Order: sequence, then C-alpha cells, then structure tokens
Amino acid sequence: MVIIKWTNKYSNETGYIASLSTKNNCFVNTFEQDNAKRYSEKSVPGIMKKLEAYHETDNNEFEVITL
Repeated sequence: MVIIKWTNKYSNETGYIASLSTKNNCFVNTFEQDNAKRYSEKSVPGIMKKLEAYHETDNNEFEVITL
C-alpha cells in the first residue's frame, strides 16, 4: 500500500491526499499521514493521470510513499 504526499511548488506547504473528488475535480487534503488514503501501487498511474487532468500538478508536486 502507498499514500501520496503533496508539496505546493510555491509555498512549500505539504500534506497528503485524503481522497479524490471527481465532482470538484480536485484532491481532498489532510495534514495527518494517518488520515491519508491508502492506495495499491497498481492504482498510482491512474491517480496521477487524474491529478494531472484536474490541473493539480500545476501547483503541486506529488510523492508516492510506500508503507
């Protein structure tokens, strides 16, 4: 299982993805690693494509952390 950490490119603020909102085309943030959504490694490419489609990669960098 993995979680996804984000870092804002401009403010260097960090957090974790709690979920993806297809309704709002964004990710839902949490600052607590324990509250981050657990994903299978297999699902990461699809999640990254969604984040790019939501333009979340414009302002954020994402890091996949293996648990």
